[in-house]
Amino acid sequence: MTGNLPKISIVIPVFNAVSTIENVIKSVVEQTYPNKELVIINNLSTDGTTEILESFGNQIDILISEKDAGIYDAMNKALGYCSGDWIYFLGSDDALYNSDVLASIFSNGHFNQHTDIIYGNAFYIHRKTIRFRKMNRYKLAKHNFNHQTVFYPKEVFKHFSYDTKYKLWADYNLNIRLFFKTNYKFHYRDIIIAKFNDKGSSGNNDDQDFIRDKKSILHQVFPFDVLAFYYGRELFLLIRGLFKKKKK
Repeated sequence: MTGNLPKISIVIPVFNAVSTIENVIKSVVEQTYPNKELVIINNLSTDGTTEILESFGNQIDILISEKDAGIYDAMNKALGYCSGDWIYFLGSDDALYNSDVLASIFSNGHFNQHTDIIYGNAFYIHRKTIRFRKMNRYKLAKHNFNHQTVFYPKEVFKHFSYDTKYKLWADYNLNIRLFFKTNYKFHYRDIIIAKFNDKGSSGNNDDQDFIRDKKSILHQVFPFDVLAFYYGRELFLLIRGLFKKKKK
């Protein structure tokens, strides 16, 4: 029974992930939440991944195996196949945290499918830490939160897509624009949504193209100097600390 429960489209882009793909798919198909679909975009894997994908049969609702230009190209491509009310992207070396993640968010939650973006926490597998908890303007200007923790209403992707010139952090670019320059409302849920492989490519490398453009991106969304935003809080804390020390 799906009743009036919103439908969740879970997207997994994959390329040569033979050692991890089975685990991530199982974390999706074992969800207790009934109204979901699994969309996998396979970049013509050659290491045995394709055979594992095919072994799941109709447990994978949509399986596209064709050449793509990287993870964000695959994610953009997947949007054309998603029929859900909400879109969620999961890495091929990550996993949903437990079988009740979707149910804990959507079975009793009342969210606007046009305006609300839902996010939570990630468990970093190798560091064994929980990140990034609740975000604010200052934190988001300093660092992104994991796309494995975010549920976007499908409405978002009628107006936005991932900029594929950023190979690792196009989701950061999207989140900045959504957080600062739109009327979408970010709703934090204090639960662990995903296990994140912090030794994977996105967790262990920098996106130099995004780093080069980051200040100009922030300048577009802030009406004041970005350097002041970057360093203003640290400067304030330093001055306050010196003032308190002087009073003593």
